[in-house]
Amino acid sequence: MRLGWYAGASTALAGTVVLSAFYQRANFYSAMVYLAQSNFCLLVLVNFSLLLYSSFVYGLTRMFFGPLRAVEVEQLTERAWFAITETCLAMTIFREEIGAWFLVMFAALVTGKVWGWIGDGRVEVLEQQPPANPRLFHLRLSLSLTLSFIYDIYILRYTINTVIQQARPNMMVMFLFEFAVLATSSWRTAARYALSLTEQNIQESQKRKRLAERRQEVRQEREAIIRQREAAAAAGEEVSDEPLPNEDDIDEMDIEVPGWSAKGEFVLWLDLVTDLVKLGIYIVFFFMLLAFYGLPIHIMRDLFMTARDFIKRLGALMRYRKAIQEMNRYPDATQEDLGREDTCIICREEMRPWDPENNPGAMDRIRPKKLPCGHILHLGCLKSWLERQQVCPTCRSPVTLSENARAAQNRAAGLRIEIGGGRPADQQPPANPGAAPVQGQQNGGAQPEQRPAGPRIFNFGPLRVGFGANGQQVRELAQQFGMPQAALNQQGLAPPTPGAGTPIVAGTTATVSPLPTGDNLQNVGTLLSQADQQS
Repeated sequence: MRLGWYAGASTALAGTVVLSAFYQRANFYSAMVYLAQSNFCLLVLVNFSLLLYSSFVYGLTRMFFGPLRAVEVEQLTERAWFAITETCLAMTIFREEIGAWFLVMFAALVTGKVWGWIGDGRVEVLEQQPPANPRLFHLRLSLSLTLSFIYDIYILRYTINTVIQQARPNMMVMFLFEFAVLATSSWRTAARYALSLTEQNIQESQKRKRLAERRQEVRQEREAIIRQREAAAAAGEEVSDEPLPNEDDIDEMDIEVPGWSAKGEFVLWLDLVTDLVKLGIYIVFFFMLLAFYGLPIHIMRDLFMTARDFIKRLGALMRYRKAIQEMNRYPDATQEDLGREDTCIICREEMRPWDPENNPGAMDRIRPKKLPCGHILHLGCLKSWLERQQVCPTCRSPVTLSENARAAQNRAAGLRIEIGGGRPADQQPPANPGAAPVQGQQNGGAQPEQRPAGPRIFNFGPLRVGFGANGQQVRELAQQFGMPQAALNQQGLAPPTPGAGTPIVAGTTATVSPLPTGDNLQNVGTLLSQADQQS
């Protein structure tokens, strides 16, 4: 409703200023001069031109994409604000060259970005769920992606030719790099759409092949039952009246296919290469503007986000390949394991024990695998999950064996430090039998063992700072850093030996709880410096 009021008011104002100009001036030329020299008339006409252009783009969007969903409108609004803000910051760099042509190029840039965002979102929707009308959906999406890529390449070529002809840095340099990034994003979206189409074709061919095999099995089973009945009738035995299996009763929805398992790695490589190209474009653009105009504030966010995404995708790809290599080392879930947990947390389907001998038609993707943390998932669901994250979807622990063992060691070491450096309760050494029993033990009651006070631990992101550590905790910390026993003796942190007044009984071990000392913090610093020198 508000948009309708805006369109009506803009049209009325534009018509009013044009009629007023022709009424006040005698001929067409003088009327055009009046409209061009009046700031108010220019503002009204530019606003009306933007309204017409927006209406044209909206019509093309409805024709190629159909009605937009609410989530798409929200995402477009959020991204458009960032794009407009960055362009306003760019105006501060090219403020001497701002004019009508700058607004035209800016409108063209926003149009290309909006089309790219919508196309990328539609490809993601295609990967998540099949469309209601596949023929119309694919026709619209393929035409829109092709038109978007041609549009970006055409304007990129125009900006390159303009920069070469002018042979000086100006606002066209900014649009050159912007459309280069936009063309890269359009290429990535088109390549991902091609991968999705390839996956669908592979699944369809696998489904047709599996359906033909299943129908052949039903026909063979039907012929075998008919022969058995004929043999029974010839022998004078009673013939069963059960209905024969029919191959037409097979539903295509019940056919399971392995799919295209290599798609996930291709998508990761595609995103990594795209981020690498975009990062190179942003770096060149950043240093070029820095050399001629000063610090380009408007692309610092994009440069940082692209560099961060590239590093994250590179690490994710390396972890994914490592997890895929170690996936075959994961044991299959047994019947006892599935008795405790028989539902896959990703697909929410029931898991069954893997028995390829008795069930030769079972797909490898439904094979239940037990992760190092103990949780069970389908093999296919696990592969699809590893494309996004390399941790368990239930407990968030690493899925690779080496990282899981390292995380367990770190948790155990941190637990020992936090509880005061003592051993767990089931590994505590026996108490000193030579000491006098306390009153509770004389009466037959169990007196809980008192642990030494642990340090106060403060977490500052990846840093952990502790205060009030005693000598035993310092020794354990030094052992974790690989300090030799001689260095501990030099610092006076060797394990305490029982004194002369402490009775020792054969077969037992005397333990002395060291008291906190004021020099432990200095000792820790000395040990850490020695560890750095040795490493």
